[in-house]
Amino acid sequence: MRQSKSRQDPPGPMQGQRIVFRIPDYKSKTALPHGSTEDPGERAYHSRRSHRKSRGGCANCKQRRVKCDETKPQCLRCQKHNVDCDYTTPPDRSKPQQDMIARFFIKCPDLMSRESLSSSMSLVLVAEKLIEVLQLSSAASGPGLKSRPGSQSTGRLLEALQHFNLTTVASYSSQKNPSKMDIMRIKMTQLAFETPFLMHAIIGTATTHLCSVVPDNGQYRITEAHHWAQAIRQYAAEVSTGITKENMDKLYSTCILLTVHSFMLDTFNPRTSFVFSNDPTALNWLLLQSGLRYLLERTRPWMYESIWFSTFMDSRKPQIDFEDKRPGRVGLDPDFADLCGIDESSTVDNNPYLWPLRMLTWLLILEMSPQSSQTYNMWMGRLEPEYYDCLLTKDPPALVLLAWWLALICHVDEWWMENRARSECTAICMLLEDSLDPLVLKLLEFPAESCGYLLRHVQERTAFELSDDVPLDLSIEAGLPR
Repeated sequence: MRQSKSRQDPPGPMQGQRIVFRIPDYKSKTALPHGSTEDPGERAYHSRRSHRKSRGGCANCKQRRVKCDETKPQCLRCQKHNVDCDYTTPPDRSKPQQDMIARFFIKCPDLMSRESLSSSMSLVLVAEKLIEVLQLSSAASGPGLKSRPGSQSTGRLLEALQHFNLTTVASYSSQKNPSKMDIMRIKMTQLAFETPFLMHAIIGTATTHLCSVVPDNGQYRITEAHHWAQAIRQYAAEVSTGITKENMDKLYSTCILLTVHSFMLDTFNPRTSFVFSNDPTALNWLLLQSGLRYLLERTRPWMYESIWFSTFMDSRKPQIDFEDKRPGRVGLDPDFADLCGIDESSTVDNNPYLWPLRMLTWLLILEMSPQSSQTYNMWMGRLEPEYYDCLLTKDPPALVLLAWWLALICHVDEWWMENRARSECTAICMLLEDSLDPLVLKLLEFPAESCGYLLRHVQERTAFELSDDVPLDLSIEAGLPR
């Protein structure tokens, strides 16, 4: 047998006839040329090619699955698209779970799948963080809510968070406004992990939406009531301690979600309207909408630093002037002006209907669709106390203006506004359809048509018009002899 060659010599070609198997001659790319005496240990080491993915990229780039240049304080892509970059928010080093939580909300459907180890780890971390933020305990959590991670109630919390990010946000904010959806899904939800009252509001909103989808689930009702109660109590305590630049985004976000709670009505029921009640709190669903304006007035110097600043600016249509407080009747519909007693000497100081009517006039030029929802909502947030007083006294001009705004909301088709808008609009029509004022009856027709209510005078007018079409001589029509 031939003596084997030294290790320094390259292997010679294998003779296929002397072995059972034929082995293809795969030569390494780093093999030495024949006859070389170089030690293989001294060969150059070629490192693995670096990846092109951006591990430290901003959340916007990660969500869009594009490469981030990681320029700080704001990456170039975010600057180009004029969106807020999360590099402008300094990371909180005291929360080691922040990155895992961020990935949870950026890629929620994948992480919620229990088929991977990483998703299970994410669920555990998020569950533990939820318990920590909400400060649940067996003594104070109430019935059906337990503080042990992995318990049935913790599963409902995770379900609510997933539902909020995947479904509620898309239904609450128009899908024509992706920037608002990103703020609610990512920035606002991440902010909630350091703000208990905001987390309570998020879970409350999600369970309210779940209750509207699955109305007979009692566990959702228990969770909903608990978290809304906690959100309202803690939010009020935070506002009373002072409104600052540091807590303005937490307060903005919670106030926006509280709008859902105050406006939401489980079922269509006009008889529950404030117009049939002497209880002044029956109008709280509208009174509470001025809360955001209260916050905006007190945070004006820092508002441009808010995560909501771009959304607030987008809601201002260039063709809409909500600051139109011109005196007199110029630009107003004559019927509305006559109903509200507006003449050339009327101002916003001596006539409580002038400014609500001017704002409503601007809204009527918009398309009646979900895309106008955010602009419509600005009307109810700008009403003054004098107009609220007129509503509480059931003053017809005030009720007619409100009915027209509710009619616009009926065309928006928002799950949290629909029942309230239809119920209150129908109630106003029921109350005023016996009015002796022809202007009231005339101006009620559009709201009644929008909410699906048939006014009495419209029924009578329709019956009269139909009777005019019936031939006077039925015998002739039937072909009978006279």
